[in-house]
Amino acid sequence: MNAPLKKDNVVTAVAAWGDPAPDWIIVLAEACNMESQAAVAKRIGYSSSTVSQVLSNKYQLGDIAKFEQTVRGALMAETVDCPIIGDMTRDVCLNWQARPFSTTNSNAVRMYQACRQGCPHSRLKAGDQS
Repeated sequence: MNAPLKKDNVVTAVAAWGDPAPDWIIVLAEACNMESQAAVAKRIGYSSSTVSQVLSNKYQLGDIAKFEQTVRGALMAETVDCPIIGDMTRDVCLNWQARPFSTTNSNAVRMYQACRQGCPHSRLKAGDQS
């Protein structure tokens, strides 16, 4: 009995996104080939079904721009210059933006405020309290 052929995520992505596929899609697909979709999904904080949908260009319910920025930070080590902390990867920046208000330390308060008061990297509207 022959072992099943392993799915080539790059082939899937190029077929779905066109040639050339966006660079971040290729990086995502290559990472899934080296590990698994489940392992990569866990690394970037999404479900494996979401990763599969993105690779197949069928992700319609979520924020694809946010997903892209997460991939660029977590898998491509792209950084932003945070006005509070300095250089950080894009995925870490997105995680800070998603955190609720906390007074656990002064840095958390400063980050919460900066993310909502016009930081050029924030995806939140100024004054957004969510």
